[in-house]
Amino acid sequence: MNDSCGALDALEADYEALARRLGAATWLSYVGEEEGETAEDPAAVRAEFGRLFDRARPVLDACRGSGGDPIIARRAEVWRRCEGAWRLDADPEAVRLRTDLERRVNEHAFVRGDRTWSRSDLSRLSRSDDPAERRLVVELRGDLHGEVLEDTLRLVSLRKEAAAGLGGAGTYADAMLGAEGLPPELLDPLLRELDERTAEAWAEVLRRGREAGGDPAATLAPWDVPWLIEKLGTIPDERWPKEQALPALSETLRGIGVELEALPIRRREGDFGYGGQTLAVSIPDDVRMMINPLPGWRVWGTLFHETGHALQGVSTTVASPILKGYEWLAGASVPAYAEGMAELLGLLVGDRAFLERRTDLSTEEIERFLALWRARSLVSVRSRLADVALERALYEEGTDVDAVEHEVAERYLGLALPLDAPATWAATAFLAAYPCYMQNYVLADLIAAQVLRAVRERFGEGWLDDPAVGAFLREALWSDGETREWTVRVREATGEELSVEAYLEFVMGT
Repeated sequence: MNDSCGALDALEADYEALARRLGAATWLSYVGEEEGETAEDPAAVRAEFGRLFDRARPVLDACRGSGGDPIIARRAEVWRRCEGAWRLDADPEAVRLRTDLERRVNEHAFVRGDRTWSRSDLSRLSRSDDPAERRLVVELRGDLHGEVLEDTLRLVSLRKEAAAGLGGAGTYADAMLGAEGLPPELLDPLLRELDERTAEAWAEVLRRGREAGGDPAATLAPWDVPWLIEKLGTIPDERWPKEQALPALSETLRGIGVELEALPIRRREGDFGYGGQTLAVSIPDDVRMMINPLPGWRVWGTLFHETGHALQGVSTTVASPILKGYEWLAGASVPAYAEGMAELLGLLVGDRAFLERRTDLSTEEIERFLALWRARSLVSVRSRLADVALERALYEEGTDVDAVEHEVAERYLGLALPLDAPATWAATAFLAAYPCYMQNYVLADLIAAQVLRAVRERFGEGWLDDPAVGAFLREALWSDGETREWTVRVREATGEELSVEAYLEFVMGT
């Protein structure tokens, strides 16, 4: 190795040290103090990445003559991708706003009168038979929206200015999606096809939900959807004991050759702005999970999903830090792929074989839950298509975002927001901390469904009892980090390019 590529190793060692500090700082911002760790300001730590890019440019130029080493070429490619994305969010004020807004959303207290509501409370209220309680959820989220709106708009403005300064033809959203491996020519056809091929099934869910609710002609608002889905039939939350979720997960993983208890994964519970969050503080030695204890099957789904993230982190064996998949620089990982790896476990909660083996649900309850799971999956994909459309519009010039919130609700959910409904689009930590993220959840379901179909074809219907499955997932999908493009990993693991087919088979129950 020449001296310049030795400099690349040194650069990446400093990069990993910063990534670890930022991971630890972000974790402590969620959980508070922990013995043996010193809290740092995540915004201040994040800002230090800028100096790395000043060092990186000459090092990367010198490594061009590295004799055609494909790993060095890949490292340089990812560095350049990260640099382009960094310039979109490098403004010091934008860095501060990003961190501050995430903190404020996570710490926000939902208050009415002398009552404070947790996010778990809001989940229950959203399914209440009382329309006033369902409306209250939106009013409370509207309070949060109003609290963070001004700073959110300022952050959006700074990002738009940064994108314009790069001289490209697209918006901030276009540039960010490209940096994270989702150029429009790949993403948009998949989103359009999903929209077209789920619209009729979603309309049928709405029709059946109205009938089950007792009024086929009922005028519903988008916030009534969780209640409407419950009207199709429900499994009481107590049939999903929280204390059984982790043992069920451990036994499932043991069946495919993964010993969860032996892995360097920490778990905590808490009421914060996400359903769950996994931070790979030091890949592969230190992965931490925060779980929001939502009621019923939701906490099972969250635990399984977040453990999928964790398994990817602790299974990564690539030596180069820039190829390990740390999440802190856009371009250093592909969030859609990472979410897909999480959903490899997340989708198990809607798998008949898993439910028969690892829950106490009766045969009738399983059938009922699977029907509800498919309906909820349609809710998820349609809602996220709306979220994607809104956020991409947010970064276009002259957008009336409140009006777009009404437009996308009717377009993708088939339900009109009342004119007096409070705006809620800023009441999320994602806009600030994880910009242009919602499409990743859509693609995650496509990736996971396609991989799980390939696993069944390779290992048979008894795959949940085959330890070779875990070895296959590690080798084909987890171990080499970002050494290969995500599209290559999916194609080589499943034998085909990513498509909507496997997911539609799953969600339509065919």
